[in-house]
Amino acid sequence: MATIAVVGAGIAGLTCGQRLRTAGHEVIWLEKSRGVGGRMATRRLGDGAWADHGLRQWPTEAPQLHELTNDLKQERLLVPWSAQSFLWQGQLEPQPGEVYCSASGINAIAKHLAQGANIQRQQQVTALIKTNSGWRLTTHTPDNQTHHVDTDAVVLAIPAPQAHPLLSPFLDRNLSAALSAVSYAACLSLMATYRDLPNLPKLDHARGWHITTKKPAIAWVSLESSKPKISPETYVLVIQSQAEFASDYLKQLDAIPEDQAALDQLQNTTTAQLLEATTKILPGLGQPATHRLQRWRYSTVSHPYPNALLKTSWDSLVGCGDWCGSRQTSLENAYTSGIAAAEHIRHVIA
Repeated sequence: MATIAVVGAGIAGLTCGQRLRTAGHEVIWLEKSRGVGGRMATRRLGDGAWADHGLRQWPTEAPQLHELTNDLKQERLLVPWSAQSFLWQGQLEPQPGEVYCSASGINAIAKHLAQGANIQRQQQVTALIKTNSGWRLTTHTPDNQTHHVDTDAVVLAIPAPQAHPLLSPFLDRNLSAALSAVSYAACLSLMATYRDLPNLPKLDHARGWHITTKKPAIAWVSLESSKPKISPETYVLVIQSQAEFASDYLKQLDAIPEDQAALDQLQNTTTAQLLEATTKILPGLGQPATHRLQRWRYSTVSHPYPNALLKTSWDSLVGCGDWCGSRQTSLENAYTSGIAAAEHIRHVIA
């Protein structure tokens, strides 16, 4: 039995690590966040309300996820969402297709995939060195404590820009260039709660709806409160931005010194801009009772690494994630890449 470190507890890291656990190995997950799942994120908003503010719905038509999708349906973690689907191009145009969501929030799927896992949370890996017997990872916690983890193999299942500094000493020039070329598009998610929504033609608030747009600021708007088990007393909207809008926000954010007043002003201005753009789709939409802005610096991969996993000069060190491969969705890439990394490590340490 080998000890394997999986850095990152998104779907790629969870898929990889659990397959290695099933094969009889000891797996330690090192996750820099407090939770698991990455963009499979659910925010609790109080009064029983919640919002899926990363992944809006599950891609049931994705062929590479077919087996996992069926398993999640059997576990009742995926259920039909009766919401109306629209494309907005100056007016609402109905769109066909069956939509699935999680009855308890999309993050419940990540928690299901993490069952039994030894996940060490809030452990950011800052250094990786080769030792005589394997690998040593150095981690830091938010309270500035340093820890070391010694393992036989390492899988980096984190965004490519975060993986590159750790992997670069173990890559030749061509692989390093290929990894550097991986790029992401950012997005912002605005979660807003309302006591009332305007009555609008075509939109059935009780049934629910989600709207994909071509607007410069907004990519989609979703009435989250129509998902199962959400409090009917509160309407919850998620407004997700287009990549260019988010990129402009991040440039301004990165230019702000450590000034809380300036940060608050930027967030308030950005929130107002997203709400104003939303009123073009939902005329009469008032000011929200509460709102929260979430940024996703590594939202979707715009230029991927071409293979299912990144192999280094050491067989016991690989990289995987949504940035590997060319599937239709990032979720498919992450899942298939996690499987590929597990199969590679399993054969290497057999």
